Amino acid sequence: MVATTFSPPKLKRALRLRDLILLNIVAVYTPSTLAQSLPLGWIGLAVWAAAIAGFLLPYATAISELSINHPREGGVYAWTRMALGDFHGFVCGWCYWVNTFLYVPTVFLAMVGVATLLGGERTAWLDQNPVVVTVVAGLALWLSAALHIFGLGQGKWLQNVGAFGRLGAAVAILAAAIWKLANGQPTASNSEALAFWPSLALWPFVMNALVGLDLGSAMSDEAEAPQQEISRSLKVGGTAVAVCYLLTFAAVAFIGVNNPSPIFGHLQAVNAVISPTGKLAWLAGLVVLVELIGLLGSGAAWLAAPARVPFAIGIDRYLPKSFAAVHPRYGTPYVALLAQASIATVLIFINTWGTTLKDAYIALLGGSIVLVMVTYVYLLLAWRRLSVNKSVSRNLLSVVGLAAIVIATAACFIPPPTVENVLKFEASLIGSVLLLLGCGMAIYLSYTRRAKA
Repeated sequence: MVATTFSPPKLKRALRLRDLILLNIVAVYTPSTLAQSLPLGWIGLAVWAAAIAGFLLPYATAISELSINHPREGGVYAWTRMALGDFHGFVCGWCYWVNTFLYVPTVFLAMVGVATLLGGERTAWLDQNPVVVTVVAGLALWLSAALHIFGLGQGKWLQNVGAFGRLGAAVAILAAAIWKLANGQPTASNSEALAFWPSLALWPFVMNALVGLDLGSAMSDEAEAPQQEISRSLKVGGTAVAVCYLLTFAAVAFIGVNNPSPIFGHLQAVNAVISPTGKLAWLAGLVVLVELIGLLGSGAAWLAAPARVPFAIGIDRYLPKSFAAVHPRYGTPYVALLAQASIATVLIFINTWGTTLKDAYIALLGGSIVLVMVTYVYLLLAWRRLSVNKSVSRNLLSVVGLAAIVIATAACFIPPPTVENVLKFEASLIGSVLLLLGCGMAIYLSYTRRAKA
């Protein structure tokens, strides 16, 4: 018999519909991905549309239906455990949690990369100094962790403000494209069209840009009315994200950027329009600040929500029971948050030293995509098992979503065209994935043996 997941009634219900909508926006809309897919050229617009239809739609539909019928703290972990049993539930929850070990550092590393743009040549050296990169990224990470430990009611404002930062960046990109069109500025020459394999290597990054709608469901017991509000937030937030991606990718492609950075290429596009005017330097700095606010909110969201998964696993005793502890005063899973922040800090240090910021960012991001895609395979399988709606459209959506995920997972191991050191990229990617999966299996077997004994 498969046990269902439960959580103690000590968690505080601090998330309203507004918070859930803004959480979807700040967690999913990532403007840096625009530059990562820009080498595709105008065909990239079709790629984004295919990812939205082939992944975002089935993914969001699954979360919406499962949240209505089975609201559980831990979200996809709890659903997989209900549908497929303890082992698959643990694998799903472990991959979901540890993927954030790799992804969260990329967000805070990106903050350092963007900060180099604030002072022009005076700050351009920041991302070349490993000490500065580690310290700045680590301090931002621990600020986010501290606010969420002190209470979700306090920490949520960081991601709420960050959502407006993300929307502000989208407005800046669109305004730059409109300004360029109105003033007839010349478009930067596009690079040569990519071959098939380098193009395929960018598919996982487009797919990964659309994940994050499940963060609200991971905190179901902390939402005021999860069965109604999570589904509503997905409709509003998911639509906003899809529209933002399509419009801003078209805008960046129209502006044109030579050799775009995978971290702040969208800002380069905005600056390419502002710089020729010679009078709007202050506006470029404002756009950089808005982007930094968005990154801080995104990092906070991805640090806080996934910590609810090890909290739920701790309740089920497949992680030390301390993970299930709730702070007696603040009502937060503080042990899970501390563990996640600590491991992410170590990975920032390991991946920053001995490589460039850009390659560290891409390798960490690639590893996180592999692990998170395993999670979403389980999500769609659990949806098929638990769904009360056995319609043809449900079956078609789930099959299309699974196919998109399988292709993205395989393509993760193809080095993107921006990678400088292919050997180190592959070693970092494969090594990170195998190490984290191996640790998970060791923990599961240990606790299974202990339970039998």
